[in-house]
Amino acid sequence: MTQESHGESPQMPQHRRWGIFISYRRADSAPSTGRLAADLRGYFGKNRVYLDIDSNTSAQNYISQLNDALAASRAVIAVLGPQWLDARGPDGRRRLDVPEDLVRVELETALRNGIALVPVLVQGATMPPAHLLPPSLKTMTYLQAVRLATEDWAYDFGRLLETLEAHAVVPASGPDADPAEEFTVLTTKRYERTVQATRRRAFDALTGAVELLHYPVEESSPEAAQVIFHARRGRPVTAKVIDAGPGRSTVVLELPTVRTGVAVAATTAMAPATMGMSFASLPALWAWQRRFARGFFDNVEGVLAGRGVGEDSSLLPGIHAWRNRKREL
Repeated sequence: MTQESHGESPQMPQHRRWGIFISYRRADSAPSTGRLAADLRGYFGKNRVYLDIDSNTSAQNYISQLNDALAASRAVIAVLGPQWLDARGPDGRRRLDVPEDLVRVELETALRNGIALVPVLVQGATMPPAHLLPPSLKTMTYLQAVRLATEDWAYDFGRLLETLEAHAVVPASGPDADPAEEFTVLTTKRYERTVQATRRRAFDALTGAVELLHYPVEESSPEAAQVIFHARRGRPVTAKVIDAGPGRSTVVLELPTVRTGVAVAATTAMAPATMGMSFASLPALWAWQRRFARGFFDNVEGVLAGRGVGEDSSLLPGIHAWRNRKREL
């Protein structure tokens, strides 16, 4: 929601259940907020994410819709850009110092009513210190913020999803879900391991492991430290490296998988997405993914240490040794 927005909009239907309410200042973070809203809607469904610019209906009370959306949300995301704290109105007064400021009211309402509040830092912003906030918002400084950096957006967005799911914000199901969303059973499982190496050196080791394991590469981006490749079976795997501090990097694997708790009858139609396995064997799929991730990380560390790669963990146990014996013959 933005303080710059004024006008009249209709009261929101009482049955609408928003999962996420996005609070932001348009002049401070509109591009990042738009991208965030689009990604959240892609995961949770459009009707689960409230963004004032396109969620309100015209010609009725704007404030009523705001209050209804807040009351119906499980979580409020406060998007904080570099100018969020010091944004000023036409009179030169800092907006946060005005009790009627809409962003201030939104966050106060969330804190007062016990709605989960998740600060999201974009465009290099940092959490504001408590002494610069109105007394009613000082507790924000005790909340764990999530960074959304452009260069690591996919990884950071995954961390945000985990935070929201910890507050019981999950994709909608049932009569209020979007029709397309009912059949969205795929999601992404993320695995990671931190290594002692710079981001550049870790990425070189990552791509070296992919090459030595003879995985076909679909896309490689040294600038983003990301490579998309195919293991022995199934859909593409995304691997990336993010900075974890001086001399340390985190290697991340993103594997397509199936949402927990999804019951689907069309096993045959979904076979390519589940790597040929039936939904009855999903535990085996998840176990294979964990094993593959561990083995791949071990191979990246092996390349870092100059040992090269060992077992190809994308293969079922025993297949790697059998394949090597066949090559020797």
